[in-house]
Amino acid sequence: MGETDRLLEVIRGRNAKTVGLQFPVGLRTKAVELAREIESRAGVTCLVSADPSFGACDVAEMPVDLIVHLGHAPMPHLRYNRVFFYDLPGPPLASLAFIDAAEPLLPNRVGLLTTTQFRHWLPPIKDHLERKGHVVRIGEPDRRVAYAGQVLGCDYHTATVVEKDVDGYLYIGTGDFHPLGVAILVDKPVIVADPERGTARDLKEVRDRVLRQRHAAIARAHDAQTFGILVSKKIGQGRMDMALGLKALAEKHGRQASLFLMDLVAPDLLQGYRVDAWVNTACPRIAIEDVLQYKEPMLTPQEFEIVLGEREWTDYRFDEIRA
Repeated sequence: MGETDRLLEVIRGRNAKTVGLQFPVGLRTKAVELAREIESRAGVTCLVSADPSFGACDVAEMPVDLIVHLGHAPMPHLRYNRVFFYDLPGPPLASLAFIDAAEPLLPNRVGLLTTTQFRHWLPPIKDHLERKGHVVRIGEPDRRVAYAGQVLGCDYHTATVVEKDVDGYLYIGTGDFHPLGVAILVDKPVIVADPERGTARDLKEVRDRVLRQRHAAIARAHDAQTFGILVSKKIGQGRMDMALGLKALAEKHGRQASLFLMDLVAPDLLQGYRVDAWVNTACPRIAIEDVLQYKEPMLTPQEFEIVLGEREWTDYRFDEIRA
């Protein structure tokens, strides 16, 4: 049974009349086509969410009978209400040339990592590397991750759980953010094998550049007296207890802190507030990827602890959201 047929069964089983569709930016080209198909075959009205979607932590609130979320795997620990996760078929593994490009950069013992899009590639890649003499490990997931070897932008359990068994990691995918967290958390090489470019690269230079940026953000915030602590409204990003603890910590050190509740965190939405620096408890990538877009320093919770003298720089940790 195809995924659309499975969705149609759920729609009929729930007697749904209205269906919401939520797409990540990269899949928006499929929105109109899928909405038309569902309306035609199920006799329902579809409502497409035009807001950005950043992951299974970010399921839209919509006035519909059923929400269809595409492009992400569900987080097992969350209790979703009226949500169907549409599991898009991943691309076929047409060639292992990009793995062969990465192989000379790999240590003997290696951990495999990827995102949900390429998860079905891990077994054949593991077999391929083992035939070349490597010892390969694929970490089991925790309560926030659906699949073995899967990493999120905020959860690197599948990497850290095999840390003692490997001397480095091979990340299968595009972009730097997901493997970057592993490179900062674990002091071992992380190699990216990019299936779109057919190339491989070591993340060491990117890791070092990002750490320099983080050091600069901490230094800029050192004398800040008034902090804004950001709290997310998204189902999988809310860390209110942490935010309250950080506010108390600021006051313990004679600083002022206010809590700011947001759905979308963006530079233009934070303009005009009289704060010297921000502390982000929402998605960890906000402080890392968008650092240059914010007028005031944007800190992670761990960096805020360094500013206050509660943590040493030598104990720097990459921010994660764990269940």
